[in-house]
Amino acid sequence: MSKSQLTAFLAQVEADPALKLRVEAATDLNAVVVIGQESGHLFSAATLARHQRG
Repeated sequence: MSKSQLTAFLAQVEADPALKLRVEAATDLNAVVVIGQESGHLFSAATLARHQRG
């Protein structure tokens, strides 16, 4: 579920310029997780890190 939540969040980020700016300004993975939670998406920093590594 966490991976699907992350995928949905990343799609939302691409569609929303203001949200994209917030994510780009985030200082670490935990900050991105908080932004995701505020947008209604639940995923972990570990899931985000795995996604970034490919």
